[in-house]
Amino acid sequence: MRYLEQNEKGKTRALWEEAFPEDSKSFDDYYYREKVKDNRILVKEEDGEIISMVHLNPYRIRIRDRQNTLAYIVGVATRRDRRHRGHMGDLLKKMLKDMNAAREPFTFLMPAAEAIYRPFGFRFVWDRPALEWKEEAWGGLEKTEADLTEQTEPDRAIRELACWQQAFLEKRYEVSSVRDEAYIRRTMLELISENGSWTVLRDKDTGRIRGMESWWGWDSRERRFLYGEEDLVCPAGSPKPIIMARITCLEEFVRPISLKENVPEEELRQQIRVRDELIPENDGVFCWTLNKTGSRIERMADPGDCPSVGIEELAEWLMGYKIPEGLPEWAEQIRPLQGIFLDEIV
Repeated sequence: MRYLEQNEKGKTRALWEEAFPEDSKSFDDYYYREKVKDNRILVKEEDGEIISMVHLNPYRIRIRDRQNTLAYIVGVATRRDRRHRGHMGDLLKKMLKDMNAAREPFTFLMPAAEAIYRPFGFRFVWDRPALEWKEEAWGGLEKTEADLTEQTEPDRAIRELACWQQAFLEKRYEVSSVRDEAYIRRTMLELISENGSWTVLRDKDTGRIRGMESWWGWDSRERRFLYGEEDLVCPAGSPKPIIMARITCLEEFVRPISLKENVPEEELRQQIRVRDELIPENDGVFCWTLNKTGSRIERMADPGDCPSVGIEELAEWLMGYKIPEGLPEWAEQIRPLQGIFLDEIV
């Protein structure tokens, strides 16, 4: 198993096209022209031929007041005649160990099937909201279309879109990708590859952006995103579990986790046993020290009986998705991350 050099990445395209025939040629062209510029591709080979792969696409992720470059896992595939022999599992295990060595707090993916990734410690942490525009909102709004085809939007316009998205997400979520100008331009290229559109909704009187949406697809159209201020949108169905995550470096992951503001104590120190079958550095008994701004966790000798939690349950809990059963009373004082929004596709 090895990571491909930059000039070798194109060798994986045949496997990508075999594994993901639903992707259009234009999308594949975009991916192998744009996304492989800065990603990592871990492969397994036999007789010099690539038989299995996983793509690690970097995103700058804001976690409360911190930023980390984390890997979004895509393109997990094994050649049709080599499947069901453990190749994908071997790649995922190596990938997780490498992420731990690099001290990356977590990684995330959009699963083709939940059951594939549960044995590797992944759990759902984000449900995509189902939203629609309120009919009564349209009276005070006007639509403008971003010109994607020629990428002619000037820097000022790109900056406005990036600033609005960043402010929109920061106000509502503590975990999201950083929306800078490079992110916006790459998203536009992604939309072009699938005949996409980008509509900006502005207040008729002030010109202030109040929402935006995008649609894409050559044969059938589907919404790529919808962002709108609360008085403009309404539920259009149940949220759908869409993103799974996995803690890869426990020490780094807990740094932004803090005590709740209403806790009278300024510091809490407790012992906890964390179970992780795949990453030994995350497995063991730890002393967890928290204050109002963050926390740290340090390995310690086994003190005997102390609360125990799996690395999967820890991710669900501390990413604000699901509270595990059996937590000790002192866990009530801990403030999980409040709000996750990870709607990337590749």
